Amino acid sequence: MTTFIVRVSLKGLKNETHVQCHENIRGVFIKYDPATMGFKLLYDAYDVAYSHEVLALDLILKSEYTVQIHAQDRERDRLFRGFAETVKGATHHYDPTVATAAHLLLDIFNHYGNIAQRTLDDETAALNDLLRELEAPAAAAAMTAAGVGAWHTQLAAANAAFAALMTDRYVEAATRTPYRMVPTRRETDKYYHAIVNQLENQLLAGVHTADELVAELNAVLERYKRILAQEIGERRPPVPPPPPNTPAPDDAQRDAHEA
Repeated sequence: MTTFIVRVSLKGLKNETHVQCHENIRGVFIKYDPATMGFKLLYDAYDVAYSHEVLALDLILKSEYTVQIHAQDRERDRLFRGFAETVKGATHHYDPTVATAAHLLLDIFNHYGNIAQRTLDDETAALNDLLRELEAPAAAAAMTAAGVGAWHTQLAAANAAFAALMTDRYVEAATRTPYRMVPTRRETDKYYHAIVNQLENQLLAGVHTADELVAELNAVLERYKRILAQEIGERRPPVPPPPPNTPAPDDAQRDAHEA
């Protein structure tokens, strides 16, 4: 009895799962040697398409830097405003020593204005300048007197973390791949299906040199068939509850019959 290759709707898999599925399929192909099995040329094209898909997925994952950058920018904005408001509030302190120190610090903040409204790179530079000025001996002593040194520490850490994320994103942009996920997935699947068709044509012709390969490949595909069912279940919206006072199905049928 001829064994055919399990069918899986590869286009229904999530991007990460799609890449992992083909990684496992490639493992089976490599194990049995495409040249020996007679599909070396198709496999080479498949392997190139797969490598492009991996690069495209990497770009998607790295684009998360944008989300992280905006979150970190909001965090440093929050700390800057909190620092400035704390200094301003301390100018009204009952202790004249604290109030005097706070006035000195407030003059420095007023010189820079609302840094949080600047562009991302300008804000980084302005915060660096502000933080350095606050580290000068007189300002540092004033921060200690006003009890706001911890604000300086927190803002400096937040600004440094933001700058690091920006550097990482610049590196990402410099190495960005020209490949995109949807077309590379289609290309990978196209060559995979071409290999499958060739293997099945051999089986139909009574050539069974690839029987072990097919058996192992089917084990991989069955696994991803189950994973696909799970992923579809995760994406399917929940069934909404029936509106209040809705009769049960049996009651509704009985009421319709009696009417």
